[in-house]
Amino acid sequence: MSEKQDHAAEDAREIWNILQTAKCMARYDKISHEILAELLVSIATGGEVIGGNNRGSDVRSPQFGLIEVKSRILGTDGPYPRVSLKQHNLDKADWFAAVRWHRNYALYDAVMLPKLVARELYEKKRQTTGLAHIGWADWSSAASAKNIRAECEDVMHGLR
Repeated sequence: MSEKQDHAAEDAREIWNILQTAKCMARYDKISHEILAELLVSIATGGEVIGGNNRGSDVRSPQFGLIEVKSRILGTDGPYPRVSLKQHNLDKADWFAAVRWHRNYALYDAVMLPKLVARELYEKKRQTTGLAHIGWADWSSAASAKNIRAECEDVMHGLR
């Protein structure tokens, strides 16, 4: 038996207990690192999560406008960490925030780019499908990149 099989009943019980008491389920319909990233970015930028089916933007911020938030866990995108964008993301957002997590959900980094810079990176990596995988090194070092890791860390410390 695999470790997942060994802990399946325990994991199901834990998830069931979380879902029964999670008031955020009524507001966001799911619990995930993506929702957590959206919440952190919204608090860090003084904004509000609008998410849902608003394709292309997840947060409305008075300072940054509409923000698309991308969230990834280190190691889940192979040996080349990346941020993935589609054209519809670029069409509807003013800024793009990429949040990366360690596997234990400790924050690794959070970097925002304005639309023009994100579009430039997107165009360089766009595939025929319309999807572009932008390397984390390119994303985090791009001109006009705004690192918001400290702001997100402050938010997370306030949650404890």
